[in-house]
Amino acid sequence: MIPNDANQSSTPVQPDLMSNGTAQAGAAPHQSFKLTKGLFITFEGGEGAGKTTQASRLANRLKELGLDAQLAREPGGTALGEQIRSIVKRDTRIGTAAETLLFVAARAQLVSELVKPRLRRKSIVIVDRFVDSTIAYQGYGRGMKMEHIATLNQIATGGLTPDLTVLLDADPNVTLSRVETTPTLIDDSTIKGERSGDRADERKFEREPLSFHEKVRQGYQELARDGKRWCVIRADQAQHRVADAIWKRVRPLLIERGADAEPLTRKQGVSSE
Repeated sequence: MIPNDANQSSTPVQPDLMSNGTAQAGAAPHQSFKLTKGLFITFEGGEGAGKTTQASRLANRLKELGLDAQLAREPGGTALGEQIRSIVKRDTRIGTAAETLLFVAARAQLVSELVKPRLRRKSIVIVDRFVDSTIAYQGYGRGMKMEHIATLNQIATGGLTPDLTVLLDADPNVTLSRVETTPTLIDDSTIKGERSGDRADERKFEREPLSFHEKVRQGYQELARDGKRWCVIRADQAQHRVADAIWKRVRPLLIERGADAEPLTRKQGVSSE
């Protein structure tokens, strides 16, 4: 949900961005209706859990329904964010404090440039990773003080909180073994022919020891116990089942915001995955 500054005059809305931060031509959909207020959804989870695939599936489903949905990733989604991503995902010499500050800097730019303007426009914003990633990875995983992370996240977001956070929970023993056998970490989703993700040289976090990933997972599980905004889904299911579970949580939020319930009940094509 967007904090109290939502009623202030908004900055010019940026063009639709693909997950690599570049402008997406002709991305604005023809809307059949407008929501009464914006909807902010984030995806969280460990490496190889399928966040990017599911975030893309949800964004495309919403667009097919005529809703204004914007997909972005962290770090990324803006020119500055993509520059930071190319550094923080590759350079293993970055210390914990510097790493945290870089992630938060990318977040601050994404919030001010894309997320808040879109929410003021009553759009749906879907972000692949947000504040909880920093708590799980740099807090639980790296040992950064939680109070420092909380302060930095507050500065970066101005108190912006997702309406829904989808946690794809998976055993890192399984997901990491899958990542290791994948030549690149490009998301293999073929929805709308779009591909997104990290190149093989951006695997810094995937190369961390298993103990690190177990701490990250523990962090996510503890975070998910606090607050109704969380939707925890087992990631070791067929992708269409995961997508269905996510939709069951998203649909009521759309109806609360004035979306027509009837088209939201139509079944999407079920894949054989």
